[in-house]
Amino acid sequence: MNRRFSVFNRRVLSAAICGMLMVPAAAAAQGEAPLSQMLTRLIQSEIWLAPPPPGFPSHEAHFIPGEDQQLAPYLFNQQIVTQLATFPIGSSSGGFSFTFDPSLGVFQRASDTFGPAFAERALTNGRGRVTFGANYQRSSYGSFNGQSLDGGDITFYLRHIDSGGLFFEGDVVEAKLALDLDSTTTSFFVNYGVTDNFDIAVTVPIVNVSMDARVDARILRLATGEGSPIHSFEGGASSKTFPASGSRTGIGDILFRTKYRFVEAQGGGMAVGVDLRLPSGDAENLLGTGAAALTGTLIGSSVHGRLAPHFNASFTIAGEGDVVQTANEFGYKAGVEFAAAPTVTLVADLIGRTLLDVGRLQLADTVWRYTDSQGEQFSTTLREYERVSGSLNLVSLAVGGKFNVAADTLISANLLIALNDSGLVARVTPVVGLDFSF
Repeated sequence: MNRRFSVFNRRVLSAAICGMLMVPAAAAAQGEAPLSQMLTRLIQSEIWLAPPPPGFPSHEAHFIPGEDQQLAPYLFNQQIVTQLATFPIGSSSGGFSFTFDPSLGVFQRASDTFGPAFAERALTNGRGRVTFGANYQRSSYGSFNGQSLDGGDITFYLRHIDSGGLFFEGDVVEAKLALDLDSTTTSFFVNYGVTDNFDIAVTVPIVNVSMDARVDARILRLATGEGSPIHSFEGGASSKTFPASGSRTGIGDILFRTKYRFVEAQGGGMAVGVDLRLPSGDAENLLGTGAAALTGTLIGSSVHGRLAPHFNASFTIAGEGDVVQTANEFGYKAGVEFAAAPTVTLVADLIGRTLLDVGRLQLADTVWRYTDSQGEQFSTTLREYERVSGSLNLVSLAVGGKFNVAADTLISANLLIALNDSGLVARVTPVVGLDFSF
């Protein structure tokens, strides 16, 4: 055991040094606005018109989002923070599970498969066994509630402030958002078998979030008419692009895990897991949720020949965040492992998440009534977001395999595929991992 822990300590130290090298100096980010405020600032306060000609009152900052439009960027941020910081990461359980045979005085494999990729199985590491590993995944988010993020499909409308009921209040600014949003997460984990049926683990994620946004703003001169000098951008233009971008890297929310198998069965059984997520990530820059969370999970698994099915059912109680309100969550995972060869396990997991009462944005038609300079009344229909109460359901599929490349060392490769269009969606996320046991 002393030799094992000596090797273990050296490897943990090496991983920690690598992790620190991956995090850029904090000074590089000083003076920049937090990523969590980028969209709200861009949409709510950075679209300014040009100064008007002499003799006209200033209308430079007279357009603001409507009530629901003010909520929309906030809900964007809420879903970005929540989904980025709680995005599924690879399982911290070791691919090798052992039991100790006292008659022989040696450890023996408890299963012919190497375990699921994103779910948990009831099997534990085995007394005194240590698993160390890392998972890397990159997500590019392409849509929000079925609307393309980078194609200008997401539109907000800014109304004129109340100036006493004057006709020019009927003009509207159309703001089309285009957003490139990417995240990469490298998760280092250690899992230790305290007893034959009890594991403890810790996962430390290093997260990078990159945002490149622009708003293509266009003045709809519904009331003032084309060519009116009252509302315009520089040079009399009716349209202008407002950009914003930023990137941050740092430690995400650290996760402590325990698992206890209370029903033993050949190759499986029943277990319960408890996870504690700490708010160690910078929520202001979308690296964490900003709130602690506690998750309880019921775990079941079994073996039938070369097949090893498993299921998880979990509930998360989330604390109150400083940046956004994080949601309680119900989750489930169900899948199967297939021992394709002694050194190859193919895996598939169906992953479902329900973010409870988080609120959603949906598109709805709004009738906008206005009066022109002659006092004639008109109306037009604007299709824009409105907030509705309810929960957010996210469903994805993970498929891939684990490969025994040397001794007790595994390499894994998986694809995480979004199956519905709810919330912020990264259609396909590649995930690769490495873990070894000793």
